[in-house]
Amino acid sequence: MKKLLSIIVLSVSICSYVSGQSSYLFKHIGVQEGLSNGFVVDIAIDNQGFIWSATEAGLNKLSTNGNIQYKKENSELVSNELTSLYYDSDKNVLWIASKQDGISLFNCQTQEFSSLTTENGLISNTVIDLTAAEDGGIWILHTNGGVQHYNTKEKKFTNYTQENTTNLVKGNRTCLDDQNGHLYIGHLSNGMSILDIKKKTVKRFYHQTNNPKSLPGNNVRSIYIDHKKNIWVGTNHGLGLFNSQTETFTCFKHNPKDSCSLISDNIFYITEMNNETLWIASDFGGISVLNLKNYKETESKSFRFSNINPTNSKLSSPNIRVLQQDSFGNIWIGNYCTGLDFINKCNHDFHTLHFIEGSNKNTLKRIYGVEVDNNGRLWLGGENELSLYQDNKVVSTWNLSTYQKRSSSIIYIIRHSQDGKIWLGVNDEGVICYDPQKNIFKHLVLGQEYLDIHALYEDEKNNMWIGSENGIFSCYLNKVEKEEELNQQMDNSTIYAIMQDKFSRIWVGTLGGGVYIFSKEKKMLMHLTIKNGLCSNNINQIFQDTEGGIWIATYNGLAYIKDINDLEKIDIYNERHGLNDCHIRAVQQDRSGNIWVSTYTGISCWNIHQQKFYNYDSHEGVPLGGFVESSVATAPNGTIYFGSPNGVCYFNPQLLTYSQQISPIRLIACELIEEQIETHTPKILIPDEKNTVHLSHNQNSFRLLFSIANYSQNGRVEYAYTMEGMEKVWYNIKEESSVTFHNVVPGEYIFRVKARLKNGDWNEKNIMSLKILIHPPFWLSWYAWLFYILVTLCGIYIIIRSYKRKLQLESSLELEKKSLEMEKEKRLYEKKLNDDRMQFYTNITHELRTPLTLILGPLEDLIDSPFYSRKIKTIHESALRLLNLTNQILEFRKTETQNRRLTVAKDHIENLVYEIGLRYKELNRNGEISFQIEAKPMEAIYFDADIITTIINNLLSNAVKYTSKGKISLTVHQVEVDGNKYTEIIVSDTGCGIDAQSLPYIFNPYYQAGGKHQVSGTGIGLALVKSLAELHNGILNVESFPNKGTSFSFRILTENSYPDALHKEVEKTLLQTTEEKIKEDEKLNSHPILLIVEDNADIREYINDSFCDDYNVLTAKNGKEGLEMAIKYTPNIIVSDIMMPEMDGIKLCKAIKENICTSHIPVVLLTAKDSIQDKEEGYENGADSYLTKPFSAKLLKSRICNLLESRKKLAQRIVAGDITNVNFVNSDLLKEENQLNQLDKKFLSKLTSLIEENLAEEKLDIAFMTNNMNMSHSAFYRKVKALTGLSANEFIRKIKLKKCAHLLVSGEYNVTEAALMTGFNNMGYFRECFKEEFGMLPSDFLKSTKRKSC
Repeated sequence: MKKLLSIIVLSVSICSYVSGQSSYLFKHIGVQEGLSNGFVVDIAIDNQGFIWSATEAGLNKLSTNGNIQYKKENSELVSNELTSLYYDSDKNVLWIASKQDGISLFNCQTQEFSSLTTENGLISNTVIDLTAAEDGGIWILHTNGGVQHYNTKEKKFTNYTQENTTNLVKGNRTCLDDQNGHLYIGHLSNGMSILDIKKKTVKRFYHQTNNPKSLPGNNVRSIYIDHKKNIWVGTNHGLGLFNSQTETFTCFKHNPKDSCSLISDNIFYITEMNNETLWIASDFGGISVLNLKNYKETESKSFRFSNINPTNSKLSSPNIRVLQQDSFGNIWIGNYCTGLDFINKCNHDFHTLHFIEGSNKNTLKRIYGVEVDNNGRLWLGGENELSLYQDNKVVSTWNLSTYQKRSSSIIYIIRHSQDGKIWLGVNDEGVICYDPQKNIFKHLVLGQEYLDIHALYEDEKNNMWIGSENGIFSCYLNKVEKEEELNQQMDNSTIYAIMQDKFSRIWVGTLGGGVYIFSKEKKMLMHLTIKNGLCSNNINQIFQDTEGGIWIATYNGLAYIKDINDLEKIDIYNERHGLNDCHIRAVQQDRSGNIWVSTYTGISCWNIHQQKFYNYDSHEGVPLGGFVESSVATAPNGTIYFGSPNGVCYFNPQLLTYSQQISPIRLIACELIEEQIETHTPKILIPDEKNTVHLSHNQNSFRLLFSIANYSQNGRVEYAYTMEGMEKVWYNIKEESSVTFHNVVPGEYIFRVKARLKNGDWNEKNIMSLKILIHPPFWLSWYAWLFYILVTLCGIYIIIRSYKRKLQLESSLELEKKSLEMEKEKRLYEKKLNDDRMQFYTNITHELRTPLTLILGPLEDLIDSPFYSRKIKTIHESALRLLNLTNQILEFRKTETQNRRLTVAKDHIENLVYEIGLRYKELNRNGEISFQIEAKPMEAIYFDADIITTIINNLLSNAVKYTSKGKISLTVHQVEVDGNKYTEIIVSDTGCGIDAQSLPYIFNPYYQAGGKHQVSGTGIGLALVKSLAELHNGILNVESFPNKGTSFSFRILTENSYPDALHKEVEKTLLQTTEEKIKEDEKLNSHPILLIVEDNADIREYINDSFCDDYNVLTAKNGKEGLEMAIKYTPNIIVSDIMMPEMDGIKLCKAIKENICTSHIPVVLLTAKDSIQDKEEGYENGADSYLTKPFSAKLLKSRICNLLESRKKLAQRIVAGDITNVNFVNSDLLKEENQLNQLDKKFLSKLTSLIEENLAEEKLDIAFMTNNMNMSHSAFYRKVKALTGLSANEFIRKIKLKKCAHLLVSGEYNVTEAALMTGFNNMGYFRECFKEEFGMLPSDFLKSTKRKSC
């Protein structure tokens, strides 16, 4: 490929692109626009979108900001006579070949030139072409010296000359790497060669006169391979399509009789655009375009070319040398005489009818009057001519000179009447009426010759009003009258506008006299001038919109009267509202209700929805030269026509595009302004790799040049800039694309510039930034300031030293006085501290005496009273309280002396929090307080369990102390604050709260808040909490409101591993801890628990005395109380009377059997009723046995023993059987009296399934088990223990071992695999458990299984 293109897909097809003049958006850039020379030989486009053009007189860099010339005289360019360009996008380097002086290399980043000549390794300095190599290198083609390959990485040459390459000839013109190991070379007169790069051999192709499939011509100027791998060859005798397999050519040549043939045979350049069209540039012809999508055949007759030349387009020259497409889809054309042509990718929304066809078809005519008749036809009036257009094409033209008294006149205004006639207002000729049906022109007699007509209006009664320079006339049924009644009421007779509103009132606009408003009776109602709110007395047009509002076009703005009943309220629109030009020529409304106006400089639109103006000028296609007053019309399809001397501007507002994005802004240069002569070339400053420009203090005047990358948006862009460091204000500099700064003080600045398309919004994402660092002079540098400061400090030191000596005597007395005061304050402080200590020890003494009294008192009562169980409990609780108080004092002492060390382990903190909260919840005796605990599963973190326990205990203890009723909640969750993850524990209550005065001191040692809610305490609890929180690197916060409650929150970092703390492993799970606590309670109280529910106190006391030696007896006086105690203590057996108050025995039995926590407990019912129906009712509700009063204690004891023994055997059978199948109970224990009920079966089934589904887990923690079973820890343990005789861990281990045995028996797994699949990660522990369960090691078990199978 000749050039590496950076292109985007064109949005329009090539057919519409070249169909006619209106489809082209050409712009010409020549010597007048700053190009160094009109003879362009090559074009390249860099990564920033700058357009580089090589000419025979220098190099050019083109942007929307202008053109920069590089010549040998003003730069390090090796020569002005250039031949080829190549842009290396990877290195950001432009290669520039010259005719006789080698190659220049321009670094686009550093803006520096370097060169390659014969001194650096070139074969010769006559370089004709540069192109990309397959390996990323560059091919350098010499006119007569062969070919060179340059490796850009190693910076080495590989030469291909006649000496080392077979059959290589001289006279080269162009070359192309086919990316397949071959280099195609075009010669000046020797045809085309194909160089085998590895073999260094050449195959040559020539034009053969008698062979139509040979090369079209021997002068090969261009070779190109398209996306379909077609090889195109451009010669001096046509275009060739080369077939590399057959080594033949398909030739295409110009046929004068075929407009779709090649435009010229003298081909200079071939390239492909992004829309898959092949563009062929030729000399003495123009451009031929071939749509590659339409052709699969290679027959030349089937190919149809679309041609572009200066005749059918605005192409400036037929001599084309090069074509390029930029990244925005725009096409650049290099001409060999006229410079550059630019084809805009986007079509303009505004179009112009430039010509009126007359006697001379191509003579440019001026257009003044515009009108669209009832049939949608366009009528245009010009100089002596009236033209009729349809579909923007001339249908008919009439020369009016035969109907006029003067030889030349202008049709200023055209209006059509309802009867189809066309009315023409002509300067110095009055009114001419044309009847299209009869094709007759009639000159109206106004009673005065040589009148200028500027206004025509047909009212609702078909009366045609005529505004002239001598007043108003009217014509009705071909009868013309001068409206003297109206004319006499007006001070000015030059009429420019007439309009009738919806109330039949006549509005008359004059030149210099403002607007007159007449009633339908022709009485003047209002005279609007600048004195009563009108913006100008010179009126061009009066227009009534669809809402009935009146728009008045004046010389100084647009006036609007919304309510024609309130004529004094006039809104004026001018520059303050965004209008570019206030001289309004004509007004029209589109279908969306927006108001369009023509001015001297363009067209503007008042958007009624956005309440702002959009302005359009020549950059959008609007003709230059201004518009004609009142010359406007709207077609039925919504197209609006504005008349202009330079053509009719037409557009459809509904088809206007507003969504085009502004292209990126780029820095062109930072120029240093020096106080030298104007012709001196400014010094260019290059930003460093950090995009920073460094300046010295005397280089503080500079100019910044910038532009957008898309050249098609040139002239349609506004810029705004700010210089951070000076001020933070954005300055709108309109179209100006450079900013100059003078005498900027040293410092650090950031220059920012943004852009927007006209009528668009600022693109805040498309902002270019440049850092500017102006270094201070050495006398203002940091080391100079340091020296100044040191000198100043030395002077101050000397002054202070002398002054200090003077003050020493004065200060000695003052110091002695202060020392006495300080000693007095110290004594007062020590007295206060002693008082606080005394108060502390007084409180401690009081706190210690209270539990000691409660211990000694019950012990003395225990000597004489047989009922001691409750008092033992009191002793136990008081002893614990005393122990906790002692521990609290010790902890506080440790933290004060810093002897407490942080010892952390990684575990689930939510389990610990839940256990602590549950303990308080179970011990709560206040029915008016509800406990809420929220501890959802979280990831394991590092924490000190003892510290967390102490903190929560103290906070919960305080909450219980100060909350008489309401709610206490304990919550643990994870939060994220400022990007850090925290684990947060919150203890809140609805108690009495803490007043605002005491809140800042509650964490001080020994502090106790006063008030009516004060309770006894030491004043060290919260101080201990605060110190422990700080020891744990936590954050402790409190919020409290009197009589509303208090909330304490404690946060620790979730991801903190505490590297400075002691670390230990978690020895036990919470589930094991819970079980051990329950086991310890069982050891201390080894007797079974018997619950007696009896409303008769004597019977209740009798049973208690009979069983107290062998059972722990609990008593309840009714069924409701008995149910609460059963749920709380989970007894081994229940003996209940049937007839009781509040809840009878039957309901109690039913409630117990329906509760999952108590359904396993045997129930013995006592009653005086002995009927079969009573017993059946008891058994139906789950009773296990039935005794009739009176009964003997011996019989009751025997019945209880049998029930407990039966329950024990049932548990043994459950464990001995297939644990995974609970239904075996119905078959194996069918004869047993106490078989499992459905609720217990469901419990065991759910528990077994839960364990089996999570066998691979090494630890099943308490949160997982209890959350899934919906039970508390103690209830869960006692339930499993009662049904299986095993603890929860033992039951889980037994299921895992039996599952492991099944896996081993299957023969599919070895011992290690079976152990891991069932959650045993420690093989030593697994073998020990397996041997304990099955009496042999797993390996022996596996061997015995294999022997049995054999």
